Amino acid sequence: MLYHNSRPIASKTAAHRYANRPDRFYQWRNFFEDRPDALDLIEEEFELQNEETRHDKYFIVPGRSNMITRMTDSDMLEIRSMISTDGPLEQWERSIKTAFPLKRTTSSMIGTYIPRFRGCCSSVADAESLTDALSKKSKFYRTELNRRIFESDELRVEVSTMTFEDQKFTTIAISSESSDKVLAALKRFGFKPRANQNYGAFLSQFRSHTL
Repeated sequence: MLYHNSRPIASKTAAHRYANRPDRFYQWRNFFEDRPDALDLIEEEFELQNEETRHDKYFIVPGRSNMITRMTDSDMLEIRSMISTDGPLEQWERSIKTAFPLKRTTSSMIGTYIPRFRGCCSSVADAESLTDALSKKSKFYRTELNRRIFESDELRVEVSTMTFEDQKFTTIAISSESSDKVLAALKRFGFKPRANQNYGAFLSQFRSHTL
């Protein structure tokens, strides 16, 4: 099944319309050991859209923290690529998002986006086999998230409590198709624009997990 803006596209007509339309957005993210003061303001001014608890696996190629491969609950695979920057903000593209089992064409696309993975995933379709294959070619991390999504005025704010290596972190991400809206939100919440760290950069500081 194809997805657009994290929502499944049911009809063939809609799938065709979105098939070649990249999902691009500007984003700021940071990680906190303590609860940020701005969280009260986010909860007050933004509408809660979704809340979930999930388990994510990340596969980060050394030196390529701008290319993030994530597997969620062994059900969904997503590859995000950082394609540009606008001042302190990063622009990301959701290059692949698909459910398991993988189709052969999707396995080939993974190798196209990340040449290091070419070959190791060409013959795998299920989550367990792909985890084994990718973990041998990358730094591998497991996380547990309680994730809340807030939205307001074309802005999306993710607030997650992440359990990682027996530690808890709060991570906040602010994203929009408009970089100006993200920058305005950072000013409103009192976040420093240059304190921007994506998942790849954050996780790469730690030793890779083992299966």
